[in-house]
Amino acid sequence: MLERFAERLSSSIKVLEERESPDFLADVDGKKIGIEFTDIFIRHEPKGSPLKAHESTSTKIVSLAQSIYQESGAPPAHVSICFSPSASLKDLNREQTARLLATFVHNLGLTCWQHVDIHPEDFEYSQFPEQISFLHALGVPNYGMAHWAVARAGWVAPLDIEALQARIAEKSAKLDEYRKVTAENWLVVTSDGTKPSQMFNAPPDFDPSVIISPFSRTFYYGYPDRVLIELGSSCCSLPPHPGPLV
Repeated sequence: MLERFAERLSSSIKVLEERESPDFLADVDGKKIGIEFTDIFIRHEPKGSPLKAHESTSTKIVSLAQSIYQESGAPPAHVSICFSPSASLKDLNREQTARLLATFVHNLGLTCWQHVDIHPEDFEYSQFPEQISFLHALGVPNYGMAHWAVARAGWVAPLDIEALQARIAEKSAKLDEYRKVTAENWLVVTSDGTKPSQMFNAPPDFDPSVIISPFSRTFYYGYPDRVLIELGSSCCSLPPHPGPLV
């Protein structure tokens, strides 16, 4: 994310040290800068983002399923699994679900480039928990192509001044600690639009100049569209990156 941010900023950023507070001590165009990154999430309730929790649990299940599958010596497979975004995964047994998924794909006996789409309601496979919407499996030539991932979709939310200000306030409490490392510190508020919990878009009336931040410079960076907006009174906005996404 730091490399992508540096590219959009059109600055030379060389990491001098990876730290905790701030995340990076870097040379930015010949000047020593502390750079702190923080994520912003879509919130539906005061206690936090249920989408974030959903993503975390589903990712852990699929990652474990991939490990179990590959350790079994089964042929390489590229697998996508979709968990219903409206279903809670809180009570789902992660290990049991991971083993069920690994065993199911193993039993498919996939040959190279053979693909199978599984919708549990279309098959008599009652072992699938109701939280799983579908599974796509593709036999591939080698394990370098055998990625297992969670297929996700969601609604794009408008970039919210209040949410941004809250993240800035949270990080501002640590600014004195950052300044012990270097006098100038930047804050980069990021969102990963490949995840439903972080799908944001700046509306036409979004005014970054109203944001208040004690950091030397404060930015919003949205991936994968590569939208970069400097927040605060001396602000600027860059359009989405026209080049290929990497």
